[in-house]
Amino acid sequence: MNAHLEKTATLLARLEMPQHAFPSIHVAGSNGKGTCCAILSNAFTLAGTCTGLFTSPHLHRVEERIRIDGVPITSNRLRSCLKRVRAAALRKPITMPTYFEATFLAAMIAFADRGVERAIIETGLGGRFDATRLVDADCCILTELALEHTDILGDTLAKIAYEKASIVRQGRPFIAAWTYDNEARAVIEGVVRDHSTAWWWRGDREKGIRFKDADEPYRPLPKNSAFDGWIPYKMEAAMLARNALWAMGEQKAYEAVDSAVTHTNWPGRMQWHEYEGVPLLLDAAHNPSGMARACEQIRFQKSRDEAPMPGVILVGCTLQNDLHAFLQPLVELIVEGEINHIFVTQPKDGRRPPMPCRALNNALRDHGIDALFRSEEDPLEALEMACATALTLDEDTPPPVLCIGSLYLVGNILHGMGMDTPEEMSILIPQRGADDADPEA
Repeated sequence: MNAHLEKTATLLARLEMPQHAFPSIHVAGSNGKGTCCAILSNAFTLAGTCTGLFTSPHLHRVEERIRIDGVPITSNRLRSCLKRVRAAALRKPITMPTYFEATFLAAMIAFADRGVERAIIETGLGGRFDATRLVDADCCILTELALEHTDILGDTLAKIAYEKASIVRQGRPFIAAWTYDNEARAVIEGVVRDHSTAWWWRGDREKGIRFKDADEPYRPLPKNSAFDGWIPYKMEAAMLARNALWAMGEQKAYEAVDSAVTHTNWPGRMQWHEYEGVPLLLDAAHNPSGMARACEQIRFQKSRDEAPMPGVILVGCTLQNDLHAFLQPLVELIVEGEINHIFVTQPKDGRRPPMPCRALNNALRDHGIDALFRSEEDPLEALEMACATALTLDEDTPPPVLCIGSLYLVGNILHGMGMDTPEEMSILIPQRGADDADPEA
């Protein structure tokens, strides 16, 4: 990571400023930013706007980071863009980008070449010194905050808030998910100078509140509010997206949000599949707050009879700063759901080192869980074993296998199932099927 923007700015200038060929919505945060970006992208596409989407990291193929109207670009297109990035980098004085910067630059070239009319850009890490900070953003969004990457971003929520809120473009709409951390909230309000163009999104109140009006001590729930203490992650992302589009005056995209939610396929995020007759629930809960959100949503769906409780868990993750905090929500789910079969594995082919099976197994056992543990280093072998176990529990209606813990793990599983093709990795489900019927209706 470069703690400055000079290299990326130099390379963008050598590439003739492709990021200025289209306006962008810039999204930062700890959790939910990818889902918010996917819904925004699909809303614009459904409204008839050619839309580029840049996200990170990828599950299995690097092309997933760069999508146009929901579909990852081709390998040939990526190769062509990277050749131009390399040529620009090798001009004197030589200016070599990081891995992330190279993919960002390739995305800007791809979008400009294809005539993209609007881009949705997800930050990589932080925001203040993130390469994506150089896009021409006419709106910025800050999703839920959590303690993450504390060695780089800071060891308090307030410090992290400063890094992420620094994506703000003064005088342009800024939407932030409400935080109850007083210091973090004060920092964000301090970074944004014009409080008339900034809103706190209060999901519990179903309302956006301008920063300049945010000091009221109490806000009652709206009459007939459906809020009961929990907002599904996809709905919360949609609320943020809708509030941003309203603030921007993007009426067509605003009206398309509900359809975008229905037709959004965000791979690896609370995603259901079936493998060998067994239902699979995949979620890349890669940090403590993400794990807590995923486990809470599973409980919510079970309480509403929207989905059954998993009967088997397959877990694998990368090295964690606080493994206990990461596992605690999962342990609570295991105990509450009386889940007796736990398979521990370790992701392959990732850019970050995996947590060894033995260490993860021991950490789970240290919580005193009364369950049967099995370890298998190969994720696909572990998946086979987990599915076989689910079938022994109920051959006719096997309980779901929850695969959770790492983007790399989810990528390994999708690849092994053959579900990582460009068609499967498209985030926009077609509105019409072969029989001219809406497949999601």
